[in-house]
Amino acid sequence: MSTKRDLTLAGLLPRLVRDATGWYAVYESVTLRSVFQPVLSIAHKRIVGYEALLRATGADGRAITPDELFRSAHSIGVALTLERLTRCIHFANFAEQNVKTDWLFVNALPRLFQTSWPHRTFIDELCAHFGLPHSRIVIEVLEQPADDESMLALAIAALRERDFLIAIDDFGTGFSNFDRVWKFRPDIVKLDRSLVTRIADGGSDSQFVTHLVTMLHRAGAMVLAEGVETESELMTLMSSDIDFVQGFWLGHPRASIDEASAATPALIESMWARFNAGANAHPACTPAVVTRFEQAVLAGARAYEAAGDLAQAAQQAFRVPEARRVFATDAQGEQQQPSIAAAGAARPERLAPLYPDVHSNWSRRAYFKRALASPGRVAVMGPHYSPADGKDCYTAAVAVTLNGALQVFCVDFLMGAHAPVHADGP
Repeated sequence: MSTKRDLTLAGLLPRLVRDATGWYAVYESVTLRSVFQPVLSIAHKRIVGYEALLRATGADGRAITPDELFRSAHSIGVALTLERLTRCIHFANFAEQNVKTDWLFVNALPRLFQTSWPHRTFIDELCAHFGLPHSRIVIEVLEQPADDESMLALAIAALRERDFLIAIDDFGTGFSNFDRVWKFRPDIVKLDRSLVTRIADGGSDSQFVTHLVTMLHRAGAMVLAEGVETESELMTLMSSDIDFVQGFWLGHPRASIDEASAATPALIESMWARFNAGANAHPACTPAVVTRFEQAVLAGARAYEAAGDLAQAAQQAFRVPEARRVFATDAQGEQQQPSIAAAGAARPERLAPLYPDVHSNWSRRAYFKRALASPGRVAVMGPHYSPADGKDCYTAAVAVTLNGALQVFCVDFLMGAHAPVHADGP
């Protein structure tokens, strides 16, 4: 039976025992230990934190998952004691290994959140006892329901005010969705392993994750992909501008932080070498191809500026096979004439309500705003969804003067497998 003393730091610390592998505790015949998995910052090319993970073993030697352990707790008091005891073990093992600046990621169960570990007295005493400042602790809110989401949001806000970092775990499943991003304003969002698995299959999900990462960045969060197991997954995530990765590719969880991260330096070198080689292998990524696109857009823009004939000007842009569609707007973003499509570019019937595109207004698009801000210079934006093709495209735009009025000449490009096939060049 759990007592009030079981919930205090003074009552829990005497339960900790040290052996050759580190600090552990036995609670109701279950042995509780810590292991740590490194978190890598892609841009900084180094480990920036470690997630503390619970390893529980029954009296018969059988491994017990954390979910199973907490589900079997026969009272809220036992669940609270287990959670706080787990924190003590994680903090003790992390502090003892003398990690100087990196974050410690620790899980928090939403159903216990208001009354358990984040309670001010306990967490402050825990940090003070082990010499870990609040700013080095990342509290991961697990994908589970809370009794009261509003109260949970208030508790998280109070923790943030005291310099703890907040992460939403398992994003993309169950309760860890955009609603929690808006309410909690996390510092870090962790993409669930199920998303990571799908994006590496070579399909459209690779662009989906790029859009998702961009959206989360704009919401003010850094993005961490968990469960990364293959280089294929890693390359796709790197292309999406992911901030952090964690998973078996980087390192298996270990009781020793040194052992968990031993292979990291060599892995980082190989990771960036493959990424750079892949980027150079794709023509769309090279400076020469970007220059070729810009030259085609400028040639089309000059032809449009000289003669005012959009169809004739489009042929200049279509010299680049990836060019899909040419259109022009006025200085207010209004499209006054139909788009010119490349040869063989059929419009999908499912998008029929979006045709014709005359009198559409594109003033909200980033490419339009940037082109208007720097007349004569090509602005390239993307990828974004093309309402003309139903696929992701890039749009290049340049502001020109036609009959004394400012116009924006625009070209949509489809890259890779999405590019149209031309039998003959124009």
